[in-house]
Parts: sequence; structure tokens; C-alpha cells
Amino acid sequence: MDMDTNTHEEEDASGVSENHTKERWLKRMWRTHITPLSRSEKVFLFFLSLFFLVVIYVALDANKYRATVLAVEGSGRVGVNPTTELLDFGDLSLGMSSVRKVTIKNGAFFPVFIIVVRVGDIASLINVSENFFTLSRGEESTIDFTTYMPASADVGTTYDGRIYIFRIPRI
Repeated sequence: MDMDTNTHEEEDASGVSENHTKERWLKRMWRTHITPLSRSEKVFLFFLSLFFLVVIYVALDANKYRATVLAVEGSGRVGVNPTTELLDFGDLSLGMSSVRKVTIKNGAFFPVFIIVVRVGDIASLINVSENFFTLSRGEESTIDFTTYMPASADVGTTYDGRIYIFRIPRI
């Protein structure tokens, strides 16, 4: 009994193999839908990529601080936790305020634009002394964060959030 070692591809009614039809279709699709980029498209993609790299750099380089304050009963009560890792405004009775400071120094060889962003429950309670400003090379600035506990605050509630200080290169 002889075995046929040749493999046969399935052919359609026109006598063309299925693999050959797929290859033709792929070549036609490649030719009609994917064209080489023009010089202006390459330049545009380069600058778009550069823009996204700068955005990622700025986001990763931001100073990030947790901020927290606790509303307590009584009048004139202020309890502050002296930590440098977060902006802990401590325990504040209604109608009282507390200040925390952050010092920023520009160690870069170019000026940077500073943006302070507040998010979370505490964002509406915090006033920032300085926002949207430029630091020259080697310059230092202190930003005051003042939290005021309004009379309408719920006693026993902890207000939390985050403070982001972005340094955007000004070239």
C-alpha cells in the first residue's frame, strides 16, 4: 500500500488554494490600509511622544503629601502632630485654624513653574498662600497651608485628602 506523502491544500471551485487566497487578501489589506508615514506625520508623532514623556516626568516628580484634620468639640483647642511626612493639621475645634508650611527649593538648572493641587474632603478647608508661580534656578519658597475648621463641620469627623506640588520645567 503506497502512502501519498504530498500534502494537498483544499482548493475552492476556481482551483485556488485557501492559503493562497488568504495571502492575497493580506497583501491587498496591507497595501490599501497601512501606508508609510510622511515626514510631517513622523515629526508630529515625535513631538506628541515627547509631550507625553514630559507629562509623565512632571507627574512622577510631583511632591505628594497626605493631608488630614480632625474636627473636635470645645473652643480654642488645637492639637498638632509635628511630622514632616504629611500635612497633619491635628485636632481643630470649630472656628479654629492651623498652619503647616512646605519649603520648596529649585535645584534644577532651569526655572520651574509650581502648581499646587488639593484633592479630597480636606481640599475645601485648605487655603494655599502661594500657587501658580515660578521658581528661578536655586531659588527657595515657602508655601503656607492654612486649614480653617468651619462651625458647620461635623464633630468627630476626620477630613482627609492629598496635596500635589507639581514642578513644570519652564524652558
